Amino acid sequence: MATGQVNPNLYDLLKERETGLYIQNFEKNRTVFAYVHLDFGDISDFVKLVGDDYLCEGGYDAKICPMSVVVEINDVIERFDNELSDYKNCFDEDDWKRHEKEIAIMEA
Repeated sequence: MATGQVNPNLYDLLKERETGLYIQNFEKNRTVFAYVHLDFGDISDFVKLVGDDYLCEGGYDAKICPMSVVVEINDVIERFDNELSDYKNCFDEDDWKRHEKEIAIMEA
């Protein structure tokens, strides 16, 4: 169940950038993956947000695009003891509606 609380720095980062949701093998992993596009200049802010120590544990899988880096943020959300639905307003409404059923299952 969503806590209703968010990390204000993460919330602002997500609201100000392109985000998205997708599923892959949902029947197997019960996960709706959330991601954010970070401009190359945003990387240092992201590292400050999650902490150097967290990245030293293995870092993040990211996709490098021509104008940004795409980072899955499920682990970041969990790191702040939040659930994906706490950040619902940071995602496109249609994208959220498309995955709402799976998000409810994932957070149950």
